[in-house]
Amino acid sequence: RPVMTRNFLHKSRQPGRVFTQQMMLYVLVTASLLYIALNFRNLNLEYQQAGSLKQLWAVEWQSGQTFTNILTSGIFQVFILVLGWSAYFRLRMSQFAHIRLRRSEQKYRTIINHAGEAIFLLSNSGIVLEWNKAAEDLFSLPRRTVLNKKFPALNLDLNLDLEKVFNDVLKTSRSLAYEVRLGPPGSQQSVLNLTISAIHPGTGFMADKVESFVVIARDITSQKQLETRMGQTEKMAGIGQLAAGIAHQLNTPLGSILLSAQMAEEDTQDEDTAEDIRRIIRQTEQCRGIIKGLLNFARPTGSGRGRVNLAEVITETTYLMEKNLKVAEVEIILTEECESWVHGNRNELEQVFFNLLANSLDAMDQGGRVGVTIKGGDPGEILLLFTDRGDGIPAANRDQVFLPFFTTKDYGKGTGLGLSIVARIVHEHGGRIELESEEGQGTTFSLSFPEARPDSGSSDLIDDSH
Repeated sequence: RPVMTRNFLHKSRQPGRVFTQQMMLYVLVTASLLYIALNFRNLNLEYQQAGSLKQLWAVEWQSGQTFTNILTSGIFQVFILVLGWSAYFRLRMSQFAHIRLRRSEQKYRTIINHAGEAIFLLSNSGIVLEWNKAAEDLFSLPRRTVLNKKFPALNLDLNLDLEKVFNDVLKTSRSLAYEVRLGPPGSQQSVLNLTISAIHPGTGFMADKVESFVVIARDITSQKQLETRMGQTEKMAGIGQLAAGIAHQLNTPLGSILLSAQMAEEDTQDEDTAEDIRRIIRQTEQCRGIIKGLLNFARPTGSGRGRVNLAEVITETTYLMEKNLKVAEVEIILTEECESWVHGNRNELEQVFFNLLANSLDAMDQGGRVGVTIKGGDPGEILLLFTDRGDGIPAANRDQVFLPFFTTKDYGKGTGLGLSIVARIVHEHGGRIELESEEGQGTTFSLSFPEARPDSGSSDLIDDSH
């Protein structure tokens, strides 16, 4: 168990005590060797004085000290030697055990530090006992600054009641998983999956005494985003089927309205009335184009492409939304710095600017101006800047505004499809779209389109057959 290993090593690593023991054993072994050498030296002198081993034995036997010498010179010396060297070998074996234990700990640390998930160890009072490399990267806190500190004191903005969590883990006697958010409210938070398990330090009467808890944290933000997109994909499939049904159901009444308006235009003599009828005709055609755009959103097509003048498209779209602009007290300022011929579908480009204008009207509830600037971009491209002075887009939402069904509007005021359709149409035309925004200051959309070749032909409306 990691905590037991750590505590054992902490207790056993006492350099002063180990050094003292080693020195005592070295002195004991050295003294025993010197004692043996001294006895052998005395025995050798006595042997030289006696002249022979038999004479030496006779002298020792006559003196009555034979057994005493044997005891002191033999058994006692062997005893001292065995005692000293056995203690020495026991110390060496203990040192080898410590070395193996340190290697085992190093192996454990290497495995933990190379784990893909953040792993950290908490005591039952919430003190951090261990902190691996992945935890350093996930929480941006180095190991040396968190060890032996209370986990709540790290201010990680995790909505987690440790005491309650620990009690739940103990009651269930198994690992529990929790899903929490990392980061202060209002910011772009990460989603974490925490798996918490109890570590028991021993068996028998110690089995129920919990000393620490291991926590494995995994960042599942990308997984959650993928699940959301999968749900959106399922919605898109449903929208595709719904759009096909709507197209068939609405095309007939829209066709009747369009035919009646065209006949009324031919019969009227009043120019003002004729102008209103023409506006009805254009808006009816716009409705049919939007319905077709929903079908294209589920099944993109590139039919009906040709040379289109962006300035004309913007002017006509502004004309169609004239009454809405007057009610909202919003003025469109168009600046054309270069020719704006692009290769595309006129109806789809009208949808782009219709949706951009609709978003600007929602953002500018106090009225104001919307600036549209057409100028040269990168070589072979036309750059269009669409700027409003509305509320702006919060930083946390800027990466999501082009995702289908993402909206910050109140229920019933938006579906979250407008900007996703804009991005899809721009990309299908070989262009790109970017945004710059600041809360309270407004938003600028930058749209780049490939410049049309002179021989690319004119654009026709999308065929309305289904």
